[in-house]
Amino acid sequence: MTDVLEVAHLTGGYGPVQVLRGLDFTVGPGEVVVILGANGAGKTTTLRAVSGMIAAKGTVTFGGASLVGKSADQVVRLGIAHVPQGRGTITDLTVEENLRLGAYTRRDGEVRDDIDRWFEVFPRLAERREQAAGSMSGGEQQMLAIARALMSRPRLLLLDEPSLGLAPIVTRELFERLGQINRDTG
Repeated sequence: MTDVLEVAHLTGGYGPVQVLRGLDFTVGPGEVVVILGANGAGKTTTLRAVSGMIAAKGTVTFGGASLVGKSADQVVRLGIAHVPQGRGTITDLTVEENLRLGAYTRRDGEVRDDIDRWFEVFPRLAERREQAAGSMSGGEQQMLAIARALMSRPRLLLLDEPSLGLAPIVTRELFERLGQINRDTG
């Protein structure tokens, strides 16, 4: 089986502070991989390094292409979407505008179809399509952040603390929907 993502000897951090030292892992097609650790252990830094948000050294390949030295927008174009910790929605934009923003790398005529698809998967977003993202609950913003990332039609979705600050029932609903998305696209 060809690995979707392969990380070997990954090092990275912020300026002189090395947070990652020799990290190795792989993510195969259809796999759900979880990185666990205490606050400050490097989970966010790992995702930032893979997605091109910080400089990293080592080997990071996705679909056979090296990601080391690539910018975040180049990584998105290669098929990786990253939902950062804290959601990162554009609070002044509407739900639909946020979704359109997620499709900025696409040049096909199916953006409207995908918006409709994610409105079906996340019906609360459809109800709030003209509402400013910043006026929604944390769970709704998290669903929007994920749907926006999915608008790029990624082959790999990186989620940084997707349940942070969410009520248990919202977390359960979110994870059920993510499981269904993985089954539908895998």
